[in-house]
Amino acid sequence: MPPTEYVLSEADRAVIHALQIAPRAGWSRLAPVLGSRPDTLAQRWARITAAGTGWCGTLGLHTGETPPCLAWIEVLCTGERSRVRSDLLTEDPHVLSVFEVTGDRAMLLFVAFPDLSMLDEHIATRLSRLPGVTGTRTHLVTAVHRSGPRWRLDRLTPTQTHQLIDLPGRPHEAGGTAVPSLRPEDRRLVLAMTADSRLSVAELARRQGRSESSTRRQLIRLESTGTIVHSCRPAPLHSGWPVSVVLWADSPAADVAAAPPIVHLRETVEFMSITGPHSLAIVLTLRSLEDLPACASTLVRRMPGLRIADSFVVLRCHKFAAQVLGPDGRRTRTVPPDIWTRPVPLPPRR
Repeated sequence: MPPTEYVLSEADRAVIHALQIAPRAGWSRLAPVLGSRPDTLAQRWARITAAGTGWCGTLGLHTGETPPCLAWIEVLCTGERSRVRSDLLTEDPHVLSVFEVTGDRAMLLFVAFPDLSMLDEHIATRLSRLPGVTGTRTHLVTAVHRSGPRWRLDRLTPTQTHQLIDLPGRPHEAGGTAVPSLRPEDRRLVLAMTADSRLSVAELARRQGRSESSTRRQLIRLESTGTIVHSCRPAPLHSGWPVSVVLWADSPAADVAAAPPIVHLRETVEFMSITGPHSLAIVLTLRSLEDLPACASTLVRRMPGLRIADSFVVLRCHKFAAQVLGPDGRRTRTVPPDIWTRPVPLPPRR
């Protein structure tokens, strides 16, 4: 079957769910849990990644004395769609996710920078100069209550999930503690793992020009402290949860402490506190658009005081967490998120 025709089966989704819990666990350890042979699982994963319907990746953005500057940016554009505009945004290493959305904003971006000054430089010298852009609205992230790597499929039994919890490669959960910074020498390893967090230690050592023993110690240090986060994602349109919706919401500051009922809702992919006219950004994934009213009602019921101020549906995802997606929603390639390089200015518009 040609890669472009390959779709996720139930067995594929079980493999992805297992890798969401333990992204770097070996096939020999996963095989007993999934009731399969290691070579069969390896072949299945090779087909999934070749088709672009699933992938494992790594992000690590914290350098220096302060956490990275994360932000949601609404990009206001003229009515027509521009392939040049979307291509420039997709290729930008500072722009982690690119969504075309409904409503009066044409595009919604999730971006990362080392500091506020570089974010300002990027808006002034790149975003404002894109074809058709008429304005931007920036919402800085002040706290991340739930992030994309925590989202899970629902294909494994509770017993299988429990068996995977203590396997090597399971994502570290910092539990609100401070995350140590990446060292400059760690960046090459992190960028190498953006496209494939399952690369062997030997291959990572080769790409860095370091020994396997030092690379293994480096990887253990970064994983154990939560400095880097591995994740496994199915292509959204092929996951069984194809609809993405972003909500702007408001809640009294004291109520955010009561967020766990929302954080643990299956439909919640991301939940963040933000600056601006609204205090919260909530990203949902749904089985169908018809599920949105019921999901919104559940959010309000679980978090008294929550007010949903605006919602917009993702019409197309060009890029998600540094992974470039084609028109059919499959991953085509990766743009390493080298957020530490200065933005490359675009020519001023005539």
